[in-house]
Amino acid sequence: MKLFRTLLLGVLVLLGSLFVTACTSPQLTASWKDPAYHGAQLSKLMVLGISNSDANRRIFEDRFSQALQQAGVNAQVSYPLLPESGAIPQQRIQQTLAKTGADGVLVTRLIKVDQRVEVTPGMGPMYGRGFYGWYGSAWAAVPPSVDTYKVLTLESTLWDMKSGKVIWSGTSDTLEVSDIAKFSRQLAKLLIAKMRADKVL
Repeated sequence: MKLFRTLLLGVLVLLGSLFVTACTSPQLTASWKDPAYHGAQLSKLMVLGISNSDANRRIFEDRFSQALQQAGVNAQVSYPLLPESGAIPQQRIQQTLAKTGADGVLVTRLIKVDQRVEVTPGMGPMYGRGFYGWYGSAWAAVPPSVDTYKVLTLESTLWDMKSGKVIWSGTSDTLEVSDIAKFSRQLAKLLIAKMRADKVL
């Protein structure tokens, strides 16, 4: 019985660690393609990140546009031409798109942050006979462990600027990000593969 409960605790801890590991890289949770879109693949994309941090925006746009270029897509970052912090006026974006000749814009933004709690049950005392049995079991008692973490939900939207319509969108989840560059590369790889499969890139 003691061995069984020890093994059970180990399995619970392992499952919890596997869940956290799986979420450290972004996971695509939903995607949509305009069923009416049968146009040609976009010839030039502008990558636009929406963030309160100018540094994070630049890192994200750099890594995502590099991934697109490596995949054979003509893409460029927006921040050198649209360096403003906060919401950028519509006219400025229109002028920039006309100047660069971009016919598509890929916008990524954070839409939700969830605080989650994960509890791994502990093991109570496994009393044996008499004092010595109780004493040995007392050392084997394991209290429950509680982990709190944040799950970020992002939305990425691909716009066809010739029609002014959304032709593709996807939502993805990830744990709170500490390495923006690494995360941006992972997200780009994930979304590019899906957009290619949906024939919008």
